Amino acid sequence: MEYDIIIVGAGPAGLATGLNLAQSAPDLAQRTLILEREHHPRSKLCAGGVLPGAEACLRKLGLDISAVPSVPVREMHLRFDGRSAVLRREPACFRVVRREQFDAWLADTARERGLAIQEGTRVLEVCPPHTPGHKAGGDGPDGLVTVRTDRGAYRTRAVVGADGAQSTVRRAVVSTQARQVARLLEVRLPVAAEARNGGDGRAIFDFSWIPDGVQGYLWDFPSQGGGRAERTWGVYDSRTYRRVPTASLKPVLQGALARAGESLDQHKLEGHSLRWFRRRGTFAAPHILLAGDAAGTDSLVGEGISFALGYGEVAAAELRDAFAEREFSFGGYRRRIMAHQIGRSLSRRAVGAALLYGLRNRRLLWLLWPLIGWAADHFFFGRDWCAE
Repeated sequence: MEYDIIIVGAGPAGLATGLNLAQSAPDLAQRTLILEREHHPRSKLCAGGVLPGAEACLRKLGLDISAVPSVPVREMHLRFDGRSAVLRREPACFRVVRREQFDAWLADTARERGLAIQEGTRVLEVCPPHTPGHKAGGDGPDGLVTVRTDRGAYRTRAVVGADGAQSTVRRAVVSTQARQVARLLEVRLPVAAEARNGGDGRAIFDFSWIPDGVQGYLWDFPSQGGGRAERTWGVYDSRTYRRVPTASLKPVLQGALARAGESLDQHKLEGHSLRWFRRRGTFAAPHILLAGDAAGTDSLVGEGISFALGYGEVAAAELRDAFAEREFSFGGYRRRIMAHQIGRSLSRRAVGAALLYGLRNRRLLWLLWPLIGWAADHFFFGRDWCAE
């Protein structure tokens, strides 16, 4: 079967690409297929933070996040060894959603707007024109890509890889997988056990383990699941500096829970990886675009949903122009990303990660923490990318 566009992955990046196409190039969207390995609503490990910029991005698509259950966070406490910088925003610094609900809402909206989503389909290989094993025919300047799945092969003019940090599509673009991959551990607790840690309106980011090799923070967010109030605890390690010995994340989380009167052994511990953004990274190849985690997201705090939605906007614009011009090299995609607010914000956050996680002297970090909190408020969290 042949399509003009195949989007691999029905998460925020893939669905936002499709929704933006449906809005700006509806005829092209009708010839687009979205492939998803799982079935919505599917479990997705994610802290679930949605920044105001993401809400602005959704509003451009005529969507309102109030359609999805969420918990507003009005205070962010950035901590280091007892020092705390507090960031406050109204109506919220960000909102916390459950990814299975959020993604299913986007998928239902995409279907309502005429996009074809085929779930339960695992992509095995992506073969660009002129590669070994590529189906004969159509290998001219506008040759077709073959997408091999466990349900058969598909042919297309353009593929969007929105299939996460361990992207199958990315392997067709990058011969060797770059090592800019962060680590995350996460556990969910009933709010009753954690009520004394701040209630629903406060999120904690504790960076006290940077000198111990954790290039990130311990988080404690309010959340909800199945109508029940919860708090999500986790540890994010960006691995910005690969030569720093890898720290064990489980003891950090275990110790924090013990201090809160909880045992990690009594709760389900989950982990996953996240690919972070590099200005000189690879974002495209002829006939193939990468979006979301497959392209690279925020290395400073690992925020993914908001940037995934932004990538969808940029990818859709690149696809629309490519089909208008019948030219599929996607040589301008990097420039388009860097010129967009998400490229500027991701670049700024990459610099922030390099500066913050390069400071591993505990005393120096403690002394600088008020300044770091001010910078976070004014240059990172205070300047949301959709509002720039």
